[in-house]
Amino acid sequence: MAIDSRITQAVLAALPLLLSPLLLFALAEGWLDFGGGEKDVLLVLPYLILTFTFFCCSLVLILKRWPLSRWVKRSAALSFGLLLLLWIVAYVTSWLGVS
Repeated sequence: MAIDSRITQAVLAALPLLLSPLLLFALAEGWLDFGGGEKDVLLVLPYLILTFTFFCCSLVLILKRWPLSRWVKRSAALSFGLLLLLWIVAYVTSWLGVS
């Protein structure tokens, strides 16, 4: 079954971002436990950056009428690349002592 509607594709792209509050609530209430205590809630920040970047890239590519498989791959690559770049910048600045 092909997904032709741009609105349907946009909703699919927004689904991970829309589930972020549920993830935050589950971590805060202790339903999900990754062994870090209260620091588990900090895992939501990279997830929010990842999903927000994925949604923005996807929305642009959907409006440009890219096929589903291409915009998913491109948006995932761009969002993971941005997250990796932010981690590298944070690591280098902490290593250099920049506050």
